[in-house]
Amino acid sequence: MAKLFYWSAPVYTALIIYFSIGNSPAPPVDISNIDKIYHCGAYFIMAMLWYFFFYSRFLTQQSHFKFTWKDIVASWSRIIAISAAVLSFIVGVLVEFAQEYISVNRTMDMMDALANTVGIVIAIVLLWLVSKRFNTHS
Repeated sequence: MAKLFYWSAPVYTALIIYFSIGNSPAPPVDISNIDKIYHCGAYFIMAMLWYFFFYSRFLTQQSHFKFTWKDIVASWSRIIAISAAVLSFIVGVLVEFAQEYISVNRTMDMMDALANTVGIVIAIVLLWLVSKRFNTHS
């Protein structure tokens, strides 16, 4: 399980960066501002993956027992959540700047950065709420 957490966040983040700066646009859908939903969802997933990444790295350094994603969700860590959120936010801001200054077919959009941030906040709040739910039945 630790290897899955170890590779999923960096690979996912690299794919988000690649597709955000590259020339491959999202599939066209006739819904107003659908790209903001894409951004929100992508950064929701990114924040979740980094939370699991950081927590699993912490657990593998602290102990030698096997753990699952349920163990991580049940044990909320504010520091790890903030770390995952800040890293995801920085990646989102850097991607927006890269779209403006590096990419040929993309431009910076602060509303995209806001949608990224909303996705990150939703992920962290959801993790916190789920951990509270796990801990009320202990």
